[in-house]
Amino acid sequence: MKPKLGNEERYIFMKTSRISLLSLLTLAVLFSCARVPQQVVEVPEESSGFTVVRVEGRYGAASGFFVAPDKIATNIHVVAHPGPVFIKSPDEKTVWTVEGVTAFDVRNDLAILKIAGKSTPSLLGDSDTVRVGDTVITTGFPDGRYRVTEGVVHRVRSGNKWLQMEIKLSGGSSGSPVRDSKGHVIGIVYAIEIPYSYAIPSNALRGLIDGSKSAEPLTVWRERKPIRAYIYSVRGQRKYNLGQYDAAVTDFDKAIILYPQKADAYYNRGLAKFTLGDLEFAQGHLEKAWRLYEAGIEDSMQAIKLNPEDTYAYHNRAGGKFRLGQSKANQGDIAKGQRYYQGAIQDWTRVIELNPELADPYNNRGIAKATLGESKAGHGDIAGAQELYAAAIEDCTQAIWLHPESAEPYINRGYARFRLGKTKAEQEDMVGAQELYAAAVQDFTEAIELDPESAYAYGNRGVAKAALGNAEGAIEDFDAAIRINPEYTEIYYDRGRAKETLGQEEAAKADFEKAKALNPDVGK
Repeated sequence: MKPKLGNEERYIFMKTSRISLLSLLTLAVLFSCARVPQQVVEVPEESSGFTVVRVEGRYGAASGFFVAPDKIATNIHVVAHPGPVFIKSPDEKTVWTVEGVTAFDVRNDLAILKIAGKSTPSLLGDSDTVRVGDTVITTGFPDGRYRVTEGVVHRVRSGNKWLQMEIKLSGGSSGSPVRDSKGHVIGIVYAIEIPYSYAIPSNALRGLIDGSKSAEPLTVWRERKPIRAYIYSVRGQRKYNLGQYDAAVTDFDKAIILYPQKADAYYNRGLAKFTLGDLEFAQGHLEKAWRLYEAGIEDSMQAIKLNPEDTYAYHNRAGGKFRLGQSKANQGDIAKGQRYYQGAIQDWTRVIELNPELADPYNNRGIAKATLGESKAGHGDIAGAQELYAAAIEDCTQAIWLHPESAEPYINRGYARFRLGKTKAEQEDMVGAQELYAAAVQDFTEAIELDPESAYAYGNRGVAKAALGNAEGAIEDFDAAIRINPEYTEIYYDRGRAKETLGQEEAAKADFEKAKALNPDVGK
């Protein structure tokens, strides 16, 4: 029986990438399930002038808006890349020349561009007055099309006051103004992680406008170290997505050398090291894997030092600690493995403290508690194990409440229930054990309904059915798991045991041989 650990998260511009890992780890984004209806309205700009503009650079169209008659605000990542930048009106009939950059803020990814020409500036509001539930309206160019989109504020970060919004945006929205119900700009779109979008508060922009200086040509501005660091960081992300992990690390190294305060470069480099560690671990190179895991944890720690309230860095560090916990425990260093599990639990607890509405930290903390419980049970601490299993069930239940469309928390809650049932059986509480096994079957069934192609859900449900004495039903589930994942070693072994129960000796022998061929250590 296997759990499913949730996913690391990383900063990216406008689009979340999914990154596959080996072993128990799979990747996705941290998000809760909350949704609100979004309204998309096609409208023209006011006839008196264009406040929102289309910003075209090397990698396509993004957005910007006038903050003074001859100045436009957008994101640094929109204009940092080599090549010309064109500022166009929504109807593309008016094109302005960029004379240069008059101010920029690397930490908030903001740039003020001086243009040749004039138009109507937007009215800035006070972002400090924004509250959760407030209506927000963005105007920009998602997917290259001019749109006005309505949503609500989901959360305001306590540290940097960035806005987390429930609003349906897509690539091309970077640099879009975020207006309140009065039409005042209270934010600037920075990133999208479905179902949320993030905006930099307008008060961060206000200081830049007031402090604008003479225009510095784009070609000169791009040679500044922090801007060059942006380029290397983006290159590193692209190489990571292409599976070029060593090359990605090299680019993140360059970004950090140029701008040591670039937090996202640290935890993206950490993710690349974790992935390289997984590859080494899969090949049996344990020492190399451990060194890479430890290096990834160090990178996450550096990101935390730069931004102590950043959930990404804690989330990633927890994933690294969990990996090391598994590695050390598998090598027989139980005490160190348990310490790493405890460290992972502490980090996911910190993520929950920073944002209790995220589902994945509960899910991941739950499976870390269940894994630690399994380790304690294996070394005689049944009471400690049962306490951890119960806590894991609570965490996974909370994850389900926050994100009921996800199969993983159901799988993990079923896993914790099954393990708790095993301890009950060892204490000869067969009624309690059977109730927990049946609840586990129900959880795995829920997971299958949400994700019919989950080999984990079928395999785990088969194990739970076998524990309930339903060998025929278990074999059906094992068959389904193998159909989905023919390399699922443990399931061949488990199916063989179920067939033995039914007296199918030859068929059982074939399954055991297949399991041994895939992994000589299976069943030990």
